[in-house]
Amino acid sequence: MLNVACCMKVVQTTLTEAEHKLLEEYAKRNSKSIKEVLREAIKSTVEGKVDPSDPIFTCLPSSKRTGKKDHGSEEHDKYLYGENT
Repeated sequence: MLNVACCMKVVQTTLTEAEHKLLEEYAKRNSKSIKEVLREAIKSTVEGKVDPSDPIFTCLPSSKRTGKKDHGSEEHDKYLYGENT
């Protein structure tokens, strides 16, 4: 059996509490570990399935104030891409 651990590297980063909660909930819904979800996300990005110039990755926050944007979770495409999406 191949010892994959010898070829692995540790990557450390920080997440906001909200980011971590989203990641954790996604992993639970899909019966995966956070490590598995992150590895899949990295592979998708590297393999070009995700457009790194997408406004979700490049736009500044839509508001400088703290707090929630009304209906942000439902209307995120409108806030990122405009009214006609």
